[in-house]
Amino acid sequence: MSLTIHLESDPSLEPGSELRGRVDWQTSVQQPKSVMISLLWHTEGKGTEDIEIVSQIEVEDPPISGSRDFSFQMPEFPWSFSGTLISLEWRLEASVEPGGLVEYQRLVMAPGGEEVRI
Repeated sequence: MSLTIHLESDPSLEPGSELRGRVDWQTSVQQPKSVMISLLWHTEGKGTEDIEIVSQIEVEDPPISGSRDFSFQMPEFPWSFSGTLISLEWRLEASVEPGGLVEYQRLVMAPGGEEVRI
């Protein structure tokens, strides 16, 4: 099985910009039931970790081998940041079910496309 994310641009993004690309998959054993492409952010560090799926595309009953173009509009907030106690990271995640195959691409979303350091 393989799963690959291809971005059309740099993974450093401005708030409000568009994220475009393609996800390719190939399964050899079993017909997948779905391929999910998700734009999300999550926190890491001290305390409770938060996660929010901002937007998602579901490909139902996909072929054993295929691809899907995607386009997501980045929101204005929250910005990517890194601190001593907590950090917020954006990512684009693709998954194939069943099988639990997951691939992700780390993104930075902030003015100037640079993570805010606090």
